[in-house]
Amino acid sequence: MIYTEFDPLQEVIVGDCYDPGDLDWALPKDTIDGFNKILEETKEDLNNLSDFLIKSNIKVHRPEVIKYKKEFDLVNFKVNFPICPIVPRDQYIVIGDTILQTYTSYTDRYFDSLSYSKIFTQLFKEGYNWLSSPPPILKDLNNIDNWYTRKDIYSDLLKEQLLFHTAVMFKAGDSVIYNGTGPGSKRGLNWVKRNLPDIRFIENEGTITDNYGHIDHGFILINDDTVIHNNIDWVPLCLRNKNLIDVGKYLPPLNFEKYVNEYKQTGGKYSKSYLESYLNNWRGFSQEVCFDLNVLILDSNNILFNREIPALFKYLKTLNINSHCIPQRHSLYWEGGVHCLTLDIKRKGTKRRIIS
Repeated sequence: MIYTEFDPLQEVIVGDCYDPGDLDWALPKDTIDGFNKILEETKEDLNNLSDFLIKSNIKVHRPEVIKYKKEFDLVNFKVNFPICPIVPRDQYIVIGDTILQTYTSYTDRYFDSLSYSKIFTQLFKEGYNWLSSPPPILKDLNNIDNWYTRKDIYSDLLKEQLLFHTAVMFKAGDSVIYNGTGPGSKRGLNWVKRNLPDIRFIENEGTITDNYGHIDHGFILINDDTVIHNNIDWVPLCLRNKNLIDVGKYLPPLNFEKYVNEYKQTGGKYSKSYLESYLNNWRGFSQEVCFDLNVLILDSNNILFNREIPALFKYLKTLNINSHCIPQRHSLYWEGGVHCLTLDIKRKGTKRRIIS
């Protein structure tokens, strides 16, 4: 069972990626070496993350990396580069004893759930309820149609489909805080709500994200009564009566706009121009300014970070919080910190009222 992001962690999924060479068949020849280097280092970092959690007496599951050998033409759209199961947080969430499995606009994630089938089957045998939204009819979208560069794709191009990013949801006892304007379609949101009838849904208000985007950064709830955040604007209004701890002065500023602009101007994640830009200009960026509060909370006194932040770690120690770090060198490339790269599926806590 699981009802929060901070009760003592017992069981978790750690994402995985392809081995170097697995996608050589699909890549332009002049991008193969650069991309395989990213895969090599990503695999090392994810294995280190898994090893750390196992040593912390947490049960770890790893998804199956299915090694596709061709693209798929599904009539209405194509799956060109099946994405490895590296960010389980985007399409899956476990609340109480219910597993929800969704779809997003990414055609290359259409078969993503196959990688988690064995894990969810085992949980189903243990008594969990496993629900999947209906497979949608997607569209071939270009690079500029990424959900964080074009917000109207869900309200315009894909509004008829049941699509939802589970990373817009934040567990808080008997409630879920969610970004109601997306990413995801209104029908996808309604599907989620109907399948969690015993959970109170609270739409996020008062954020600098305009109620849009993934919610797992900018603030964390460390216990029933305490919020750690980077700038009060990130804190949902429903949590502002808690003990608020602003750690913004310990974090470098986030300049995601430049990264997004370069993403738009190149040919996408697997193109030569994008890989050259990423490897030359952004490789260290993810270690310096991104995903600082996209963390995995082991319990209320232990937080796992993506990179070393000495000043922050020293401050958190005064609050009796121990900071741990398992570096993820390519978080920016995969668009996810430690929280995105994992999916907590069991914690010790009970269902309770945290938000008044």
